[in-house]
Amino acid sequence: MRILITGGHGMLGQEFAPLLAPRHEALTPSHATCNITDEAALRRTFTESKPELVINCAAYSDVDGCERDPERALSVNAQGAGNVARAAERLGARVFHISTDYVFDGTKRKPYTEQDATNPLSIYGQSKLEGERRVLLPAAKPSPHLVIRTSWLYGRYRTNFVDKTVEDAQAGKPIVAVAEQVSCPTWTFHLAQRIVELIETRASGILHLAGTGECSRYEMARAIVSRLGVSGQNSTAEVISTSWEKLNRPARRPLHSALISTRLAELGLAPLPSWQKALDEYMRLRHSIAVAG
Repeated sequence: MRILITGGHGMLGQEFAPLLAPRHEALTPSHATCNITDEAALRRTFTESKPELVINCAAYSDVDGCERDPERALSVNAQGAGNVARAAERLGARVFHISTDYVFDGTKRKPYTEQDATNPLSIYGQSKLEGERRVLLPAAKPSPHLVIRTSWLYGRYRTNFVDKTVEDAQAGKPIVAVAEQVSCPTWTFHLAQRIVELIETRASGILHLAGTGECSRYEMARAIVSRLGVSGQNSTAEVISTSWEKLNRPARRPLHSALISTRLAELGLAPLPSWQKALDEYMRLRHSIAVAG
């Protein structure tokens, strides 16, 4: 199958090419040639490449940046997502669209399922929810597209919370992390693996796909530092808890946005590994790359 990844040079997008290579042809056009906010250019790119499936990883994911620039957030996360879906439909192609736990308000205090009502608190969450709606826009027949909500991504192709925590710990800096917000840390490699498995299904609608289990950023930072100690890299860094109120950021965050799926089993797929197991694997990989380099 010919599969095009928009945002293919980002943290999640870069995971796909090696995973798809054994059975599929992966196309990863640059932002310059595949800007999802340029509908005409996007249609030209799709017409020339003729994908059968599009995985839309392109997004404006700076949560506070979206609050400062709502026009850009809506242009990329809402209108851009709709552009991808409409351009794909002209070719009869499906879309896997990546969305976020920030479409919820965090008041449930239990993991959110695909059936739960949305109520985003921030411009980022609002723009991503509107993107979901535009991708799944009602047509003459049920939409063939799939919206995949995930949370707290980290991976080797872009500096992230895990990397920053490791770097600060190794530099002997205190690590300040929010203790009141809870969600599901998700390694992009594991997420991409399961998305590749979804290609063989006819899944459509909305699907939650995130690391199993939940924690706060504070708990995650402590877990990262403890793993550094086990590997002999660093075990003395201090982890200090804080709150979003103290940090005084522009955007509100949902305080409990953990995700769980009621649909994976019916699709014949297993949940992603626990966030602790994923963190173990990622940190071993990160350390092996650093030693080899």
